[in-house]
Amino acid sequence: MKFRPFIALALGSALFASPVVADVSLSPFAGVRASSSVDIKTAGASTSDQIDFRDSASQGLVFNFDLAEPGKQGELYFGRQHTSARLDNGLFAPGVESIDLTIYQLQFGGLYFPGGNNYGGFVSGVFGVTRLEPDDSRYETHHRAALSLGGGYQFFLTDHLRLRLDLRGVYTALNSGGSAFCSGGCELSFDSSGYLQVEAGAGLVIRF
Repeated sequence: MKFRPFIALALGSALFASPVVADVSLSPFAGVRASSSVDIKTAGASTSDQIDFRDSASQGLVFNFDLAEPGKQGELYFGRQHTSARLDNGLFAPGVESIDLTIYQLQFGGLYFPGGNNYGGFVSGVFGVTRLEPDDSRYETHHRAALSLGGGYQFFLTDHLRLRLDLRGVYTALNSGGSAFCSGGCELSFDSSGYLQVEAGAGLVIRF
């Protein structure tokens, strides 16, 4: 299952359940993500290893809507990264050195401009879910809770256009002991409370 139906539902909920008082905006963006390693262990054994995610490009869309208090906005964030996972010292399966996968995030929260405007410096915080989806359907897809905190700057271009620069940290929580990208009989499990990704991105904010 893809995230498209959830995006539509979240957009509708944000518009009808929040105190929107002025403009809304859409910001398609592109960026780069770097990730920390994830500790894993072999079930029934004392051996341990790490999964490394390859640093790669990311893309996505941010939806914002003005709230009653100046400088505050609701924010819906959708991000996507195509990458690969590799074990430091082992194989996922005989002959399988790495797994190609797509990492999705769908998160909702808020954005705040300390100056009370809808441009300039800002901080943001959103919470939602990360989806780890291997390209090969033989391997398991994982859904985990995620939190993103960040900040950036929006440059005023016109009344309806901004240039947005973002730097955010995306933390995905993992259940220690949960399976890790398994196919058939699973021997790998997460042995980590979570992992961190850092994303630097740029996009155009279109206000309506």
